[in-house]
Amino acid sequence: MPDIIKLLPDSVANQIAAGEVVQRPASAVKELLENSLDAGATEIRLIIKDGGSTLMQVIDNGAGMTDTDARMCWERHATSKIESATDIYALQTFGFRGEALASIAAVSQVELKTRRQDADAATFIRIEGSKITEQSLVSGPVGTSIAVKNLFYNIPARRNFLKSAAVESRHIMEEFQRQALAWPGVEFKFYNNESETFHLKPGTLEDRIREVLGIKKALLEVGEQTEILGIEGYVGAPETARKTRGDQYFYVNGRFIRSAYFNHAVQAAFEGTIESNAYPTFVLNLSIDPARIDVNVHPTKTEVKFEDERHIYNIIKAAVRKAIGGHIMQPDAELFGLGGIEDFLNQGLPIVNPATQSSQDFRSTGHGGSGGDGKVPNYNPFTPDYKPRQTHQDWARILGPVDDLAEIGDITRRTSLLPDKEEVRIQDIFTLQNRFAVCKIQDELFFIDLKVAKEKTLYHTFLSRLTEHKAVSQQLLFPRTLDLNPGKLQMFLELQEEFGHLGFDVSHFGGNSILINGLPPEVSETDEAAVIEGILEDITTSQSSATEVKHDNMALSMAKQAVRRYLSFSDASQARILVESLFSIENATLPHKNKPVAMKIGTEFIVDLFNRK
Repeated sequence: MPDIIKLLPDSVANQIAAGEVVQRPASAVKELLENSLDAGATEIRLIIKDGGSTLMQVIDNGAGMTDTDARMCWERHATSKIESATDIYALQTFGFRGEALASIAAVSQVELKTRRQDADAATFIRIEGSKITEQSLVSGPVGTSIAVKNLFYNIPARRNFLKSAAVESRHIMEEFQRQALAWPGVEFKFYNNESETFHLKPGTLEDRIREVLGIKKALLEVGEQTEILGIEGYVGAPETARKTRGDQYFYVNGRFIRSAYFNHAVQAAFEGTIESNAYPTFVLNLSIDPARIDVNVHPTKTEVKFEDERHIYNIIKAAVRKAIGGHIMQPDAELFGLGGIEDFLNQGLPIVNPATQSSQDFRSTGHGGSGGDGKVPNYNPFTPDYKPRQTHQDWARILGPVDDLAEIGDITRRTSLLPDKEEVRIQDIFTLQNRFAVCKIQDELFFIDLKVAKEKTLYHTFLSRLTEHKAVSQQLLFPRTLDLNPGKLQMFLELQEEFGHLGFDVSHFGGNSILINGLPPEVSETDEAAVIEGILEDITTSQSSATEVKHDNMALSMAKQAVRRYLSFSDASQARILVESLFSIENATLPHKNKPVAMKIGTEFIVDLFNRK
């Protein structure tokens, strides 16, 4: 029997391995930007075309490479960052695996130009599918330029899985913003299809946050140093909280990370100052001894293991609460819903083991209190004798109940309460608590949630406008302008036609501003900024480029924004009009996005209620 196990050719092995590192164009951009920062660059330019599928180029003024290094850097497991396995626990750089450039070269056509300060000429290298096809000396400035062209050109199936240029551009912009926020002292430029989207000059972190995220309201500085770690950065004031998680950035030693656990620490710190369904904005960097963390968890290096994440959770929560207290200037009991700030330190802090989904609890005691005037700003939880200790509390009580997905599924499977195509006759109607309608329809009793009914009718109205291009707009007497951050502006320009179909008469005014000449009749002049920004935020969370999904998301977001105008439904005549509009929709009584709209109380139910046979 012949042998069947064979070594894969290097080209095939590289293409397979590239799938872990280069998941989409933004993955390549991340690696290139981090290499530029590792090289000590103070000026970095990012240039992309067609969502990165045609071109991704990063140009920096960093240290550059020698002829030999310029060739060696494309080999797998070739790196200048470490020499032994133990060096991973003393990292001062982003990269260390020696896989990124090799993976990028395996699935694209690459051109490298690099020059060191002591070199007379730059080295130029052209690579296609891991094979170096050209190397020569050319003229060029000090630094490195890497152009990645035609990503996945040799793996057509993988290229077909890329999203639209707009979606991929959005992912690249998110990666660019992550790096720009972490390095406010570095000048960043971003060009998308030959149009300058960002030009971020060196400055303070606060200035960089405002420029990148477009925040005009108060930013609260967070800065504490403990034996475990240092924490610095900014959180948005409670009034800047939003309905989506978009602007939340955690860094460890300048490296962007994802941590639901630490995100919860910030969310818990804001408890009592923002709505339960709102999310705060924050940009926080944790400075930790590299020996206390492990970044060698995943090829993307956004997952990090911590030696003592329970204490870190406590420090983050206390530091953020201290910053909030200094801003609000209220008694601690009123601010946090606790008897005193010491109660906060004595309350349980959750510890979750992702592997077992089991939970423990953690709490600590501190000194300093709230001071004689009872104000939070005088409190400082970071004292020399600060020592955490364990206790036992209920994780579910702290985080709240988990949605019953099975019950939600049952709601979506319910059938209509009325026969299809049956003409609806509202015989009588009255409102209850300015929120519900009690109707007699076809000799049956119906309870209708008027707020959900309004949202459902608006949703179908807006969806119809988007699909049929039937815009309804009211012109403003005086046009208004709205400033957006560059990321939101680009998304708006991509969706400008859809906004027009919804009834917005809007155009690009120049710079980062848009001009609003008209609004849909469902939107008031005082709400237009919140509605437009709300739609853009909701669309940001969607990864789909399908037109149907995009229209559905925009219609739903628009309906949620518009329904806020309707605070109560006390007028029975208005309630009747709304119920009639609801029943003009197909499957009117079915739940709207898992939210029940109507409930029928039939004769049989009433008979059973009175125990009559």
